[in-house]
Amino acid sequence: MSRPARFFVLPLGLLLLAGAAGAQQPQQIAVQFQSPAADQPIFGPTDVQVGVRAVEPIDRVEIFVNGKLMGATKTPPYRLQLDMGDENVQREFKAVAYTVSGASGSASLVTSPVAIHDEMNLKLRALFVSVTRDGLRNLDLTQGDFRLFDNGVEQEIVTFGRDELPLTAVLLLDTSESMGAQELEAVRRGAKAFLDGMKPEDEAMLALFSDRLLSFTPFTADKKVLASAMEKTHSAGGTAVNDFLFLSLKALDARQGQRVVVLFSDGSDVHSALPAADVLWKAQASQALIYWIQFGGKHKSFTSAFRGFQENDREYENLVKAVQESGGRILEVENIQTMEYTFRTILKELREQYAIGYYPSQAKGDGAFHKVDVRVRGGGKARHRDGYTDF
Repeated sequence: MSRPARFFVLPLGLLLLAGAAGAQQPQQIAVQFQSPAADQPIFGPTDVQVGVRAVEPIDRVEIFVNGKLMGATKTPPYRLQLDMGDENVQREFKAVAYTVSGASGSASLVTSPVAIHDEMNLKLRALFVSVTRDGLRNLDLTQGDFRLFDNGVEQEIVTFGRDELPLTAVLLLDTSESMGAQELEAVRRGAKAFLDGMKPEDEAMLALFSDRLLSFTPFTADKKVLASAMEKTHSAGGTAVNDFLFLSLKALDARQGQRVVVLFSDGSDVHSALPAADVLWKAQASQALIYWIQFGGKHKSFTSAFRGFQENDREYENLVKAVQESGGRILEVENIQTMEYTFRTILKELREQYAIGYYPSQAKGDGAFHKVDVRVRGGGKARHRDGYTDF
């Protein structure tokens, strides 16, 4: 039941006094967009920075795009990294600054779509780069420290950042019958360590598989939903890595931000309908990274009902190539006690990657593979996806 409205009548003199006081104390809050610029094409990862001047401390600055709240920041510089997707549309940015007393000021910026005849030329390519120097990860680089080449032609870097894009992850966990109770519990702890490190704006899908899909969740930021699915883990069936890695990459196609598949498996593929060559093709067409946690150490040649030693070795080599060309890597684990550390290591590495965006100058949409190379000033070693299929 709603409360009855209450009305209060104030003396006219008091109302006039309140009005006069308000007139004598104008709110002095100046808000101005520093980036993006009004004439800048807006696609993919976009750096939004706002300058604020006020007579009292600022509590927060909220950023809206087309009326939707995209995030807030409390400390200068007032900056957010937003993923605007690939649509060529008009966007209205609005920044609202609030002081500690509740006063507010705002500024708006409208960016116009680019008039083009061939939209493929404006398809933003996102590249996630890990940089090491002398074996240690280098986290102090700026945009000017990077040069990027697409099929040997240097490209203009239009977006740049680190640890600012939301993370979208598929945790693809092999729970085939070869996994014992201790191994399953170690995988649960490892996956939980990864999920516990996720930020509120991140999301994940959990998929448990053997030769069939045993359990999965939709993409969600709700850690309780993900943890609940983990508790239902049980061992059953053989191993079909190819099939479910392909489907995981496909599921990430429609997502935004930094995309990754974290694959855990204690064995090589035995039961997939798809060959690893199809997974390699999908990895080249995707923008997702693949990290493969191999439990039990290095691959050992084996024969199966469908393939001989050489065929199984070739399947394994194509899976390794898919991981490496995606910009991810393989982590070998032999001690189940290190499982949590391994999952945390992957998440930490993802947080420490540089996000670089560019518009390929030679995009033709002809299905050709483009080789990508990133060079770092000072001789740092850059690891990133080898290239992409130009669709």
